Amino acid sequence: MIIGLDIGAAMTKGVLMKGKSIIKSHSILTEDPHASALKVLKALLEYAQEGQIRNVAISGGGSRRIGERLLGIPVIKVDEIQAIGMGGLTLAGKSEGLIVNAGTGTAIVAAYMCGKEIIHVGGTGVGGGTLLGLAERMIGIHNFEELERLAMSGDTCKVDLTVGDIVGGPIGIVPAEATASNFGKINMKTSREDVAAGLFNMVCQVIGVIGAMAAKAYKLENHVIVTGGLLKSNLASKIIRDTMNLFGVNPQTPKNSEYCTAIGAVRLLLSRET
Repeated sequence: MIIGLDIGAAMTKGVLMKGKSIIKSHSILTEDPHASALKVLKALLEYAQEGQIRNVAISGGGSRRIGERLLGIPVIKVDEIQAIGMGGLTLAGKSEGLIVNAGTGTAIVAAYMCGKEIIHVGGTGVGGGTLLGLAERMIGIHNFEELERLAMSGDTCKVDLTVGDIVGGPIGIVPAEATASNFGKINMKTSREDVAAGLFNMVCQVIGVIGAMAAKAYKLENHVIVTGGLLKSNLASKIIRDTMNLFGVNPQTPKNSEYCTAIGAVRLLLSRET
């Protein structure tokens, strides 16, 4: 059994795995990377017998702050891009795919041959961190669940200009109801609910468009896998998926997608041993 940890900018996530099976998962807000890693590790160790855990596979930006051992268990650091690629393939059960990992920001990775070839395509600084940062500044909310509840009651048509608003109908492959300008209609009277809806729309549409374009560039339109902490939100997941659908891309959004990097770290460590 191996534990995988992903120490991200916002969340520290961990999985206890045996082969490809997740025995237990756990996540907390990242404070100090080392302290957060210890908390998640202790929580997962409660589900393993003493001596069962050979290694801790660790990835994510905060992994650089971790030493060679945690609670006496050897730590093996795994490149984050490689972990995202392998984790996405594992979650989707695919041998190749374009993984759009939407967390605080968004990383895009192309993976081939069951993870033997993994390419960092690029990404965007737009992600969940953007959503929360703008929400705090614009409507005074920094709680994701509260923001999502507000957004579900909002109307993006009162915030965004659509293609139909500008040209009176569809244009090219883009339908009339598609967004032409995020926040193109906003004014001082716009409600907090509508602003929240507009923020979800903007962030998730950016991720969806960039992911779809990358999939076409790498000829992986039929193998797109969207992962990351932002996918815990049903609203975010739907907007990303609907945006990609506009460009003929129908992505997978697998269960446990927020643990993609932690899962990939474990799977890569196991692949090195075989």
